[in-house]
Amino acid sequence: MLPPLPNPPRDTQNPHLGAALQAAAARIPPARVAQAWIFPPRQVAARETGLAVLVVRPEDAADPRRTIWTLRYEVETGKGGRATRADTLDEQGTVPPDRVDRIVQGVIQRLEAESDAPDIRELDGGVEAWRALLVELGAPPPPVDAVNR
Repeated sequence: MLPPLPNPPRDTQNPHLGAALQAAAARIPPARVAQAWIFPPRQVAARETGLAVLVVRPEDAADPRRTIWTLRYEVETGKGGRATRADTLDEQGTVPPDRVDRIVQGVIQRLEAESDAPDIRELDGGVEAWRALLVELGAPPPPVDAVNR
């Protein structure tokens, strides 16, 4: 059993992105996520949007290529403070590892993401690193067996 994770500093939290990443784990096994490029959320009036780019290893460990996925979320806060979130997870393509940075930059430009530098997390398929990232973002940590796939 993994030990409990400490509470993260408040300024690194983004619970909406954490929840979107947690939901994305149903399609992308955390044990295959090599990197997560996390961009600061954008707030315009009652709407918040966020973006993460996931670099994923193939199931075949001998295959050096990486698949690039974009995860976008949008949260709209209505009257009474009730928030509704919609996530979009899209596969962008598969590339050799030496082209990942260039492809991610192209994805960012196409998505018209803000120019703020991303926080690049080297997860290397580490289940504990995935759990720690979710907790840091402010999402409740998933059960250990939910990320051990």
